[in-house]
Amino acid sequence: MTDEKRLGRKVRELRKQQRLTQEEFAELAGFSIQHIGDIERGQANPTFSCLCRLAEVLGVSVSDFFMEPEQEEPNEWEMRHSLLAFITRARKKQLSLFYTLYRGLR
Repeated sequence: MTDEKRLGRKVRELRKQQRLTQEEFAELAGFSIQHIGDIERGQANPTFSCLCRLAEVLGVSVSDFFMEPEQEEPNEWEMRHSLLAFITRARKKQLSLFYTLYRGLR
């Protein structure tokens, strides 16, 4: 996924959290509906001043457009799979540290 698409998805997500339509958002920000739609579809590369205005309307900081969503805790199967993959690839020193940790938890 391109940076523009990731940015667009985040803008759309934040706009929807504020329960704003594209039309309302465009009007409040002072941009055309077409421009807002292009940004949300990842078909525009907005300027920094544009991002500042969008962030102001949404009540967020510009950095919020680029933050990754918090990841959910992996389920038990994902944790087991990740740990087994780690152990399989681990070098001797890593394996020794992991084994020491394991023994301490028993």
